Amino acid sequence: MHDFFSFGHIRRPRSIFNEVVSLPPAHFLKLGATGEALAEPYWMPRFQAGADLTEADWIEQMREQLVGTTQRHLQADVEVGAFLSGGIDSSAVVAAASRRSGRRIKTFTIGYPGARIDESAAARRIAEHLGCDHFVMNLSASDAVELLPRLVQCYDEPFADMAAIPTWFASKFAAEHVKVVLCGEGGDELFAGYKRHRNARAIERARPLIDAIGPLQSLIGRIPVTGSERFNYLRQHAQRFAEFVRLPDGYQQFFAATQISRRALHRELYSEAFWDRHEAEESYARLESEYFPPGAGGADSALEQFLFADLTLNMPSAMLTRLDRASMAHSLEARVPFLSHKFVDWALTVPEKLKLRGNTGKFILREAVAPWLPADVTKRPKQGFQIPHASWLRRAFGDFARQLWNESGVADAGYLKPAAVERVFDEHRRGVADHGRIIYAIAIFGAWWMGARQS
Repeated sequence: MHDFFSFGHIRRPRSIFNEVVSLPPAHFLKLGATGEALAEPYWMPRFQAGADLTEADWIEQMREQLVGTTQRHLQADVEVGAFLSGGIDSSAVVAAASRRSGRRIKTFTIGYPGARIDESAAARRIAEHLGCDHFVMNLSASDAVELLPRLVQCYDEPFADMAAIPTWFASKFAAEHVKVVLCGEGGDELFAGYKRHRNARAIERARPLIDAIGPLQSLIGRIPVTGSERFNYLRQHAQRFAEFVRLPDGYQQFFAATQISRRALHRELYSEAFWDRHEAEESYARLESEYFPPGAGGADSALEQFLFADLTLNMPSAMLTRLDRASMAHSLEARVPFLSHKFVDWALTVPEKLKLRGNTGKFILREAVAPWLPADVTKRPKQGFQIPHASWLRRAFGDFARQLWNESGVADAGYLKPAAVERVFDEHRRGVADHGRIIYAIAIFGAWWMGARQS
């Protein structure tokens, strides 16, 4: 339960069910006639020093590796399509596939007409440039409301990644045309594509200065709420960043960055018993010791620690769970060329400076595919596969989420304080803060809780 309300999902090897655990990635379970069952790894990712190559040679290797892994994932006795978000990862996979496929690739995009995060126009332009047969499905908040009960069922456990909604619809849409799709998952985790990766490296480099101005960080927490929604959101980000910079290494920063809300909000929301049991002052240090013993994965720098944690914990627990359940709900096979273990082994030898160049993440990938794509694609900021959740949850979708909370009986379960939950709903609607991710988690858990009680 603490995993879910902290991160929006249950992290391996735990599950929501008593006496059920998940098998870690790249492990097999050995069962004998007697004795305990043993989980043993058959492969483990690890950072290694790469070859002494020029930058141009590394970029050429990137092209070769990308085309090679994509070609292997194109092997099928049925037509293979691809998800295309308009970002660099899915565009790179589609570009590589177009160079090796004997037919026009069918590509599938989700659109949000009128929303700031809508990438459908960019995806269409990329598809046209690559000669793909392109399909777009537009979503609205009412689609999400209608879907939520079915979405909860197909994930078995409560799972509050909001990108599950467009992934579910994209899978349903694609399954009407193909049986297999290629996806871009893994590019960010291997080549430092997230803003949090840039932050981790910047903090490590500026650590002496940050320690020197430490007392100023406490002032951020006292910035008052204003009547400006934009200012309130900036205030919220500043407070979260102030918490982030105080943490000592990439692993603890990873746990802070992947939480769906700040610990200060947890303190308000969690019941006293729930807080006392799970949110000790050293909670990030406790999580680090649980998942990442000293020397794990050969990660030395804060950036490498962050990348290793994203790859080995967040990827299987969140990203791949999201893709697997949504696609298999429609009998669609989703393949991830970036996550071939051969490709991962190679990617972990790429020098850090070729992954994150200044403020540009995935530098080597962008340079490798630049000749294949429209000129501005590799310079577009990352949007991610998401929904316009903040605005949706201030209107009808938020009303539905509140209804799920009130009708589910979760208020009596002893995890969250009902008055604090109501305050969070109210603050989000008024623009005092963006509580979209925790509100969505509360709604998902309410829907799952009702289903569990009924069964």
